[in-house]
Order: sequence, then C-alpha cells, then structure tokens
Amino acid sequence: MEPVALPRSIGDPLHILLWSADEIAPFIVSMLAGILIDQFIPCLALGFIAVKFYRRFRDNWPDGYTLHALYWLGFCSVALRQSPIPISAGS
Repeated sequence: MEPVALPRSIGDPLHILLWSADEIAPFIVSMLAGILIDQFIPCLALGFIAVKFYRRFRDNWPDGYTLHALYWLGFCSVALRQSPIPISAGS
C-alpha cells in the first residue's frame, strides 16, 4: 500500500480523500460512465485502474505536462492558464 501524501506547502495540489484532484478525474469519469451504461461495478474497477495508470504517467513527465497535452490536442482553451508554482521557503 502506498503512503498517503500530505500537502506540505500552499503550492501542493488539492487532495480529496486519498487522491489529488487531478488523479480523481479519471475515476469520476469512469464512475459516471458506469452509471450511464448501467455497469457501475466494472466501470468502478476500471476507474481504479485508470487512476493507477494516470499516476504512473504523471510521475514520469514534468509538472503541467498533462494540461499542455490537453491544450495541444484542442481540449482546453487559451483561457485555461495557471500561475507559477511558488517555491517554499524550506526548499
């Protein structure tokens, strides 16, 4: 079992239960798809698997790569911009 990552600075991502906000998106999408197609339990299992693969993908690429890829593929508009990640004083 993986340890729970607690936020250590203000720039850390928001956590919902055990996952960060960007990790929970594939789970929510698969859960909603399971409700719509009346196959909730199999889609719930696929959601857990999708989160595992997304976490592996995210950890192998630099910060912000997923948003960059979504923008490049045309899924995000120009209005989607983020402020730079602040550097904590302890680092």
